[in-house]
Amino acid sequence: MIIRNTLRPFILTLLIGSTAACDSSSSSSDLAANSAARNRGDVSATAWTPLPPAPLVNPEAQAKRDEILGKNALDPNTVKLWWYGVSSYVASIGGHLVLLDAWESVGLHEGIVPIHREDLAAIQPEAIFIGHGHFDHAADTGYIAGRSGAAVIAGQTVCDLARERAVKSGGNMDFPCLVLGGKSSPLPGTVQQIKVFSDLPEINVLQHIHSAVDPMDLLAGGMPLIFVPEIVTYITNLNTDPQEITDFLQSLTDDGGVGSPNGGTWAYHFRSGDFSLLWHDSAGPISDGKPYASEIQAALDSFPDCVDVEAGAIVGFSEITSELRDARLYVEHSHPKLFIPGHHDAWAPVLGPGATAIEAQWRAELTKLKTPPEVDYLRDPEDYMRVRSYLINDPRWKTTMPGSSCANAL
Repeated sequence: MIIRNTLRPFILTLLIGSTAACDSSSSSSDLAANSAARNRGDVSATAWTPLPPAPLVNPEAQAKRDEILGKNALDPNTVKLWWYGVSSYVASIGGHLVLLDAWESVGLHEGIVPIHREDLAAIQPEAIFIGHGHFDHAADTGYIAGRSGAAVIAGQTVCDLARERAVKSGGNMDFPCLVLGGKSSPLPGTVQQIKVFSDLPEINVLQHIHSAVDPMDLLAGGMPLIFVPEIVTYITNLNTDPQEITDFLQSLTDDGGVGSPNGGTWAYHFRSGDFSLLWHDSAGPISDGKPYASEIQAALDSFPDCVDVEAGAIVGFSEITSELRDARLYVEHSHPKLFIPGHHDAWAPVLGPGATAIEAQWRAELTKLKTPPEVDYLRDPEDYMRVRSYLINDPRWKTTMPGSSCANAL
């Protein structure tokens, strides 16, 4: 049946999240009481010491990398992406192995993605970049960092919770954390240039806006996104592990729960050779007249070296009142040559529609752009952990997309 009242699943999420908040109140108190101890490895962006060139790993970790990612996965002449659900990727950038978000897609379901949090820890990523701290993006950060020693790049509240989760799961809490700020500091539209790795260019980190429902959009003619959600996935992959279900329910209130995350919302612009990658795991309301819209639009349009590939979220709360407008505006202002959609797979009943459920709508949305990008439309489950590889010195990256301020400056 076509889902016409898309508000219902979000209300359900709020109700479940409220229940989880009651269950985890003592945990929140412990977090506040022990924050000083947990913060001993936290460093601000201005005080950060860049990580060294990619280190050698032990034979067990290398064997796991070869098994999961294939031989020569860390070729410094390429940037590689392996999608493992929602907006999460394993990524090889300039010879460094990193994670973009950190959550094994498991909750009321299991076994949907072919990689688990144990595998993500075993391949020993050097760093974990968190777009924002909600459970479906960051719930496994502490588990993975606590076992691999990976540096965490995130907001303060995400670092705090990651240390708590690391200890709770039997890991080590002493991993480094580069603290970007919080949801209002720095202000949305601000770009920090941070040299995370000593042998790579600075990474541009944009504070932007989390997706949000705005009833005023309906008054202005906006419409809810209509789709037929993937349901069979959940029926055939029900989670029967009581501990996993409990952990999932308690994680629903991570970083403030539904709404604007306390740890901020961050987009990352990576560069290697002639190639640049923009990754973001949410797409907030940045249409003209919205708060901070002009600042965020300008930032997206002016990253150094333009944007070659953008891997961005196309599903969020704004679909209730403005369909796919906000996700399209991110593409419109960043001007990528290639766009990879995310956060559109069947990761939660109805809330995660399944990629094919909205493919036609997304392609139609992009036709509104004067110069639309090429689209590499990821589909679940067949594209989970299927590598995307980009030669950093491919001549195609030397050209620029028409209309961007970056192109006009060259």
